[in-house]
Amino acid sequence: MLDRSTTEGSAREQIVPSVAERLNWVLTAITHAHRALVRATSEEQLYRTVCEALSTATPFALATVCVAEPPPERAVRIVAAAGKASDYTAGLVFTWDDSPLGNGPVGRAVRTGEVQFNDDLTADARFGPWRARALEFGLRSSFVLPICLPGGALAALLSVYSEHTTAVDAQQLEQFRRLGEDLGVCIEMLRTRGALQAALERAERQDQQLAVLGRAFENSVAAVMVTDAHNRIALVNPTFEKLFGYRLEELLGRDPALLASGRHGPEYFQSMWAALRAHGRWTGELVNCDRDGREIACWLSLSAVRNAQQSLTHYIGSYRDVTAQMRSLEAQRREQRITEAIMESMPGVVYFIDRNGRYRRWNRNFLEVSGCTAEQLQHMHPLDFILAEHKAMVREQIERVFSQGEGSIEVPFMTRSGRAIPYLFSGRRLSFAGEDFLIGVGIDISTRRAAEQARDAHLQRLQTLSRQVLEIQETERQALGRELHDSVAQDVGAVGLNLAILRGKLEQPIDPAIAQRLDDAQKLLEDAALRLRHVMAELRPPGLDEFGLLAALREHAERVARRAGFAVTVRGDEPRPPLSSATAIALFRIAQEALSNVVKHACATHVSVTLEPAGDRTRLEVRDDGLGFDPASRSHGGMGMLTMTERAELIGAHCAVTATRGGGTRVLVTVPAPAAPVRT
Repeated sequence: MLDRSTTEGSAREQIVPSVAERLNWVLTAITHAHRALVRATSEEQLYRTVCEALSTATPFALATVCVAEPPPERAVRIVAAAGKASDYTAGLVFTWDDSPLGNGPVGRAVRTGEVQFNDDLTADARFGPWRARALEFGLRSSFVLPICLPGGALAALLSVYSEHTTAVDAQQLEQFRRLGEDLGVCIEMLRTRGALQAALERAERQDQQLAVLGRAFENSVAAVMVTDAHNRIALVNPTFEKLFGYRLEELLGRDPALLASGRHGPEYFQSMWAALRAHGRWTGELVNCDRDGREIACWLSLSAVRNAQQSLTHYIGSYRDVTAQMRSLEAQRREQRITEAIMESMPGVVYFIDRNGRYRRWNRNFLEVSGCTAEQLQHMHPLDFILAEHKAMVREQIERVFSQGEGSIEVPFMTRSGRAIPYLFSGRRLSFAGEDFLIGVGIDISTRRAAEQARDAHLQRLQTLSRQVLEIQETERQALGRELHDSVAQDVGAVGLNLAILRGKLEQPIDPAIAQRLDDAQKLLEDAALRLRHVMAELRPPGLDEFGLLAALREHAERVARRAGFAVTVRGDEPRPPLSSATAIALFRIAQEALSNVVKHACATHVSVTLEPAGDRTRLEVRDDGLGFDPASRSHGGMGMLTMTERAELIGAHCAVTATRGGGTRVLVTVPAPAAPVRT
């Protein structure tokens, strides 16, 4: 177990996430949760997948769903949990009574029905029973969201824990409240779907029974009820028994009100009886309930029966079952509500258009962003929101979606106020009732565009700085080379001349020991002069400015060949017109680095250096027959290759390094040829 003071101290030292980070976390979590919501087929699956969806989004380390047990237990039971800290839930006990275990966020959420937000678990005294265990798993903040059905009844509680303090703010918490409302709608839909499935199963069993009875009573085509003058059931036919599930002996003498569903108020029946008294008949829709309480929508025709003396003797009702039609209409309305809920919960603008470009459906966000009313939008075309220079491109993408099934485009979205907002639009083709539609989603990418522009500006500044560093480096090399040539090299030559003069001044024959010393000194001076010439050549190739890049490459290749012991071949032509000084020195340094890599790593026997024009470009290639390397291995991507790539980019060139293990290495630099001088 962690030391509490140490843990709480580290929690206070945590860096509070930025608004952008929290917003990204919340949007990512809610997007994942809505995907789980849409795909859920049962209440248990919904709880599990929502927890999994929320806990995959940084920094939510744990998500749980609990249900509250009614009195007298008043316990809170965890039914789903997911996340890397899910072991935290093992053995936890929550209640919603007045005890300390019921005074935590979960218990308060059950009692108050309000969101409980703890932005720092170490600072909330009421979280005491669970604090040490929470901090052991790195949990710093949490919120508990009551999930209520549309009617207001509490269905469950969603708890989300974070590794950060203040992981969400009040505005982002509002997004989770909306998620809770969507979850409540989805739970009621799943429960309704389960009840409907059970009813359908019962209906299937009854249909089987009705089929058997139907064969026995072939002439029964309608469900008929006959009541006496006092509206007491006197007779029903087999079809009626089949439809409502009652046997005749159960119905005799009873009031037809036993079938009432409660869907119709007193005024409805008063109107029905008034029509019967006035006209002797009534026709209308009536929702009744069968023996099992299943609602049956019927088209009812009632008639009053009188005897020869015009005295009322009976009422006859003929019932035609229209439940299937009513259910179909209700299912369509329910699906429409679900679709609307999904559209409204999605980020960005969502819309449906037909092949003629007419808007059929849209979410509220579309109206808010565009500044249009629903009536205005019905008469508009998607191209009405696009700048003239982009209309052809957008029209092409719309046609692409209808022809190929999908498409996307980044383009400014013009609002009615004249504001141009960068948007990413994605569309897919959807076929419904024999007609093709485009369902589109538009996401505001203003923030991403700003980030890309900031990144590009930063990269440009880095490139400028790199160019300046290289230019300073070359200037310093050139200055150092001149200094070595004008001072150190001259001094070394003067010392050699002095040694020769001293040798001539000594008495002849010269003492052998002195002669040996003079010879050693002369040899050391010659070696130093040679090394000095090599250093000056490395600092600034002597032939580059006077004889051109090809000559400088040949001279450098000869020095490398003598030092490394392998053959170096240089061929090609000097570029015409000549390359700029910056381009020439950059290509020379790239070749210099490539040859250095061959000496250090390749174990090659031959290297070729080629400089040649290629159309409107100049190509520099360094190829060896050495060991090569595996391009997938990062161990070969050192500073040498990075330097070559950067030097190439700074002069507008492209540097490509290709290799195979055991097959040698090839460095190819392609640079645009300089423009020919204008003759006057």
